[in-house]
Amino acid sequence: MKIEKLMETNKENYEKIAISEGAIFNQLSWLKMFYDKVQIYGIYDRDNHLIGGFHLYKQRRFGLTIYRNPPFTPTMGPFLQIKAKNPAEVMNKWKEILCLMASFFENLTYSVISISLNKDIIDTQPFIWRKFKVIPGYTYIIDLDKSIDDISIEMSVKRRNNVYKALKDGLIVKNNNNLEIVKSLVLKTFLRQKKKIDQHYLNKVLFEFANKDNSFSFISFQNKKPSAATFCVYDKNTAYYLLSGYDSENSHPGAGALAVWETIKFAKKLGIKYFDFEGSMLPQVEIFFRGFGGKLVPYYRVNKAKLPLEILLKFYKREIF
Repeated sequence: MKIEKLMETNKENYEKIAISEGAIFNQLSWLKMFYDKVQIYGIYDRDNHLIGGFHLYKQRRFGLTIYRNPPFTPTMGPFLQIKAKNPAEVMNKWKEILCLMASFFENLTYSVISISLNKDIIDTQPFIWRKFKVIPGYTYIIDLDKSIDDISIEMSVKRRNNVYKALKDGLIVKNNNNLEIVKSLVLKTFLRQKKKIDQHYLNKVLFEFANKDNSFSFISFQNKKPSAATFCVYDKNTAYYLLSGYDSENSHPGAGALAVWETIKFAKKLGIKYFDFEGSMLPQVEIFFRGFGGKLVPYYRVNKAKLPLEILLKFYKREIF
C-alpha cells in the first residue's frame, strides 16, 4: 500500500472513484478551484491499483508551512473503494489506510496540520497513536427518505412557527439563479459579525463551480427585497448547506427558516438521500440548525504542530491544540 501524488494519467480513474465513494469535495471538479495550492493524493494497493484518495491544501503564513482543508471545503477525505464485504475485512482495510495516512502526514515537512476527515471516518486511533490531537465537530443531517410531513413534524415548534409567520407576513421564497444576491447577503453577514471571508474563493465557488447540476440556492424576499439566502452544493447522496446570509436592514424572524425549509424540500425533490447542515460550533448557529430536527452526527478534525509552535498554539487555539 502506498500514497503518492496523483498523476495526470490516473485522474479519470480517480474521479470515477471519488464520485462513487467520496463527497463532492473530493471530486476534481471541485478541487480544480484550488489547483494553485491543493495537493491531490492517490491511495494505491499492493498491485499499484488506485483505490482511493484525499487532498491537502498547502499554504505559507508568517514563514510557516500549513496543511489544512481548502476554503469552503468541510472535509478532505479519505475516500476508498473496498471490494471486501466482510465487516472485519472492511475495518481492517480502513485501519491499514488510516495508519498509512497518519504516517504520511507525520513525514510531511509541516509547521501545522489541521484537517477534517470525511464524516464516515470514525476510527481516529491511527492518528491518536501518532500523537495527533483529534477534536470532534458536529453537524446535523436530515434523512430525506422521510416524508415531508415527517420531516416537518420533527422540527422544533419554534422553527415551524418561524416558517409559518414568514408565510403569514407575506414573505416570498424563490429558487434563485442570481448568485450575486447570495454573495451580497453572505458578505453582509460576515461584515456584521466582524469575520473575514475569502472573497477570491467565494467568487470561484459561486461563479466558476456552481451550475444547475451541482448546486442550488433559495432567497426569501420581504417587500420585494432579498432578506435571506441559502446556497447548497450536492452530489448523488447529499446536499451540503454551504453558504447563507441575511440582510439585517430588511430582516424578518422567519426569513432564514423559510429559505432553509424550501431548500430542504427542493433537495428531497432532487432525489438526494441526505441534507447536511455542515455543522457549526457557534452556539447561535447550532441552535438554529438544531431546530430543523436532523440527527446530530460527529466528524473529526486532526491537528498537530511542531514544537515549540504547538506550545504557543495551546494558548491561542486551545480548543484544537
